[in-house]
Formats: sequence, C-alpha cells, structure tokens
Amino acid sequence: MIGPQNVLVFLLLLLGFVAATWWQYRAGHLALRMVAAFCAFLTAAMFGIAAVNRYYGYYQGWTDIYRDMADDSSGDGRGVPEIKAFSAGFPNAHGQSVAGGRLVNVRMTGRTTGLVRQVLVYLPPQYFDPAYGSYKFPAVELLHGSPGTPTDWTRHIPAPQTLAQSVRQHLADPAVLVMPDISGGRRLSGQCLDAKDGPRDETFLTRDVPDYVAATLRVRPPGDGWGLAGYSEGGYCAANLALRHTRTYGVAAVLSGYFQPLSTNRTPSGRRDPFAGDQRDRDQNTPMQVLQRMAGNAHLPLFWLASGSQAAADTSAARGFASLLRAHRQVAPLTVLKGSGHDFRTWRNALRPMFQWMTQHLTGGAGTGPAPSPTRQPRAEGGHLPGASPASRHPRRLPGR
Repeated sequence: MIGPQNVLVFLLLLLGFVAATWWQYRAGHLALRMVAAFCAFLTAAMFGIAAVNRYYGYYQGWTDIYRDMADDSSGDGRGVPEIKAFSAGFPNAHGQSVAGGRLVNVRMTGRTTGLVRQVLVYLPPQYFDPAYGSYKFPAVELLHGSPGTPTDWTRHIPAPQTLAQSVRQHLADPAVLVMPDISGGRRLSGQCLDAKDGPRDETFLTRDVPDYVAATLRVRPPGDGWGLAGYSEGGYCAANLALRHTRTYGVAAVLSGYFQPLSTNRTPSGRRDPFAGDQRDRDQNTPMQVLQRMAGNAHLPLFWLASGSQAAADTSAARGFASLLRAHRQVAPLTVLKGSGHDFRTWRNALRPMFQWMTQHLTGGAGTGPAPSPTRQPRAEGGHLPGASPASRHPRRLPGR
C-alpha cells in the first residue's frame, strides 16, 4: 500500500499544484480563480507537510495520521484501555495483545510527587510463561521526546515489537518495558527536571515510577536490573537522570540526545527557566559538567550512544560525552546510523542493537566502579533466564591506571 512517505504522494501533490495553478490562470470568473488559488495553496501546504514528515520519518502509514487526528491529544495511552492500578486479576484481565505480550495503560499517582500521569507497560510473552513463574525480569524505562507521548514508543517507534523479535532471534533477552509520560502533555517540555515552582518530573520518573512498577510487577527492584533510554529530549533525560541516580539504573542508552539542558521549558503558562536563574542547579543537571567533576572511581551506569549520520551536532555531542566516559575507564559504544538524521528513522533503526546491548548487561548486572549500596541492589534469586546458565557479560573497560 502507498504510504504517506511514498514518492507517488509527492508526485500527486505536485500535479495537483500545477493543475490548480493552471486552472487559476484559465478561469475567467473571480470566484473560480479564488477557489483555484485556494486549491493551489492547499496542495503546496500539504507538500510541505509531507516533506517534513518524510524527513523526520514520523507517520509511516495512513492509520497513524487517522489515530492522531481522531484521538484526544491529551491522552498519553490512546487506543489502550486505561486502568487505575494493577489489580489482583492482572495481567490477564487488562491491556491489549501486542507482540505476543500485553500492553497496559496505567493511570499512576506518584506516591512522592502526587503527579498523576499515564504509564504504558509492556509485558513480554515470557511474563505469562509458567517456566518464568519465579523469574524477576529486568526493566527498561523508555523516555519519549518533545513534542511526544508514551505511545510514540508503540506507534512511531515499535519498541515492544522490536524487542519481541530480537528475543525470538536470540539477539536479546526478555524485559519489561516501562513508558511513562515525562512531561504531562504532548506539547509540554520539562526536560525531566524537578523545576523550581513546577512539577517534580525527575522525582516522578526516577522514584515514583520504578518503585511502583517494582512493587506491583515481577521485575527486579531499582538498581543494576533497571535500564533507562530515551531519544532527543528523552535522550538528554536518560543521560542526566542516569548520572544523578546511579543506584537506580545499571545501564542507559542515549539516542540523539543533548548533554546540557535547554535554557527554558515549555509549560502551560509559557516558556520558563526550570532553574529560575540558579546556575549551580543548572550545572548539576549538565551531564558534561557532572562527568568532569565526578571522581575517577565513582560508580556509573554503563552507557550506549546512537545518532544519525546526517545529524552532525548529535554525533559530535555523543563523541564528546563518550570521551569524558573514558576518564572513568568506560568505553561507551557509539552507533552512527547511516543515511538518517535527528528523526524517527534513526531511533527505529537504533532499537534492535540498543535492546541487544541493554538486556545483555542488565541480565549480567554489570557496572563500573564500586557496587551500589545493598538496599538498591537486585536480589540474586531469579537473576538468570530459566534453563540458561549465567553468561559472562562484562562491559568494555579501559585498563586501570
């Protein structure tokens, strides 16, 4: 089927523009010329929208456009039945079937922050397999970009489908995917920060969400069994939060992220400085500076980086971040995807190697530097897949100095 990014769509729009322009020139009546001019403007505008969509790789099919137009834009779990909590009948009684598992839309109230946000949770097929009855799954928290919602991870970036396929191909291990609303609205941008006089997004994402999921599902407690990943603004969030909460996450993946916060957030009342002019607070949320100031033997999560070859700024920033990690004896893999830029095409293509790398290191509970405190370490039981012997999954490190 011809999709919205197909070349034929552009040819048809171009022909429509030429026909409308010719009609405007030939029409004798003023009203007809006005109609023709409107048609020419409409086709030109649609051509521009289609070009932007093709560049960013956003809508892949016509159904994606229809869903975005038909659904309430304020809902982050659109198309997935909402529940208020994981009940005793969960998981069989709730959610929808996706990639052999279940996708559940939870409206969660943060115990610490009081924030009420949507959280999509994907449970892999193995979660319902009796052979995995005592197995505690690793979890990967996925942070969307801005503008965006959690459903971007299921609609535009098929994270559950990609993970399930990778598991079937023995390229990755099964994991629970947790996709929270990072900002409270599609068009809002909070950069996952605890803003002064604003929502405490950082606390919600790094404490409320992991603690709730670990307490209600068969997953490992926050620590080396949890991963964090994001793209664009979510990539900055992944880098920043992983460095600020080294005992909550064992690995982190940054896809086309930036490594210093933007000057303002988009809030319901307009643009606001999330730090209210506090330079010290801003520095503490600037990953590049945080790494430079950390002790060489500090415990850090393992990092995996990706960018598009056509997004030179993204690649340069990732290389700069990777170079700072080398001072901590960590060589972070950097995947540069050819022929793509700062767009969904890059992030879709990065998922497979990202899941392969993340689940391998989550299963092994690897890290650099001193181990986390015992209160945040995953329990030993259920740490390996049923029927599989523990594998050696050590990260690449530089020799000690």
